[in-house]
Amino acid sequence: MKKLLNAVVLIAIVVGAYFALETFKGKNTEEVKPEIIRPVKTLVLNGNDGYGRWRYYGTLQGGKRVSLSFRVSGTIKSILVENGTKVKKGDLLATLDTRDFQTQLRQAESSQAQAQAQYNDAVANFKRYENLYKQKVVSRAQYDTYKTQVDVTLAALNAAKAQTASVRDSLKDTNLRAPFSGIIADRMVEGFQEITARETIFSLQDISTMEVVFNIPDSDILWLSSSAEKLVSIQAHFDALPGKVFPLKLKEFVVQADPNTNTFPVTAVMPPVNDVALLPGMAASVEVETHNAKNESSSFIVPMTALTDQAESKTNFVWLCKNGAVTRIPVKVGLPQNNGMIEISGKDIHSGEYIVVAGTHLLKEGQKVRLMN
Repeated sequence: MKKLLNAVVLIAIVVGAYFALETFKGKNTEEVKPEIIRPVKTLVLNGNDGYGRWRYYGTLQGGKRVSLSFRVSGTIKSILVENGTKVKKGDLLATLDTRDFQTQLRQAESSQAQAQAQYNDAVANFKRYENLYKQKVVSRAQYDTYKTQVDVTLAALNAAKAQTASVRDSLKDTNLRAPFSGIIADRMVEGFQEITARETIFSLQDISTMEVVFNIPDSDILWLSSSAEKLVSIQAHFDALPGKVFPLKLKEFVVQADPNTNTFPVTAVMPPVNDVALLPGMAASVEVETHNAKNESSSFIVPMTALTDQAESKTNFVWLCKNGAVTRIPVKVGLPQNNGMIEISGKDIHSGEYIVVAGTHLLKEGQKVRLMN
C-alpha cells in the first residue's frame, strides 16, 4: 500500500512539472506576425516640370468704369438712354425737375440784389462822411461807423453772391451728362422717381479697352505679389465663345481681401478685339501659367483617385512610393482635366516618381507596399 501511494505521488509530481514547463514556454514565446505588404496600383509622374497652371473665374468689364449719380436730390423728369446705349462724352443722359431750383435761384438773385443795394448805399455814405471828416466837420467816431458799415455790407454781398452761385450750380446739376464716351452698362432708376443726391442712376463703361476682374484665394496672392515676373501667360475663355482664347496682361491686384469672399480681386487687361462681340458682365474663365524656379513646384496630370485630403488641415496630398514604402506628400490642386484627371503640383514630387492611384484611403505612413504595375 505504501508503495502504491509513493508511485501516485511521483506521477503527480512529474505531470505537474510538465505542465509548469509548458506554461513557462508559452509565456516566453512571442507570436511573430508576418508584415503585410499591400499591393498598390501606381502611376509614374511625367509632367511639365517648371510650369504651373491655375484656373480662376471672373467677369469682363470696361477699361473705365463709373457709377453716375446726380449731385442733388429731386424728381427724375426724363431718362434719355437705355441699357446698352452708346454715348459720347458730354451727352445728356437724364434730367431732374428744375422748378424748385429755379425758385431758389430767383430768391437767391433777389437777396443778392438787395445786398448789392445796401452795399452801394454804404459806400456812398462813407464817401460823403470821408470828405466831411477830412474837412473836420464830423468826428472820427462817425467816420469809423460808416467805414464799418461798408465792410459789413460787403461781407453780406459776397455771401449773397456765393449763395446765388451755389443755387445756379445746383440747377446745372439737374442735368446728368456722360463724363467720357462709352456704353450704358446698367440703369438703376425709372422716370419720375424720387432720388437722393449721390444715388446711382447709371453704370457707364468704356469698352474701347476691356478688363477681366477675377478673384484668387489668399494662398495664391502671396506668390502673385512676390513673383509676378514668373508669369508666363494669362488667358481668358468665355462660355459664350467656345474654342476662343484671349490673351490678358496683368494690370493690378488688390492687397486687401474682400470681406465677403475672403479673396483678392485681380485685374488683367485684354487687348482690343474686333472679330467678336464682347460685352461687360460676361463670365470668364481665367488660366494663369507660371514659370517656377528650380526646387519649386512642378505640375503633373494625375487621376483624381490619387488625391486624399486631410480634414483637420484641409490639405490635399498623394502617397509617394519610395524604397518599398509609402509616404504622404502635400500637393496643391490645379485645373480639372477630362476623363477624371486633375492637375497637381508640389515641391516634393518630381518626374519619374511613383504615386498610388487606387485604394489610397487604406494606406498609412511608412507602410510597405508592392507595385502592381
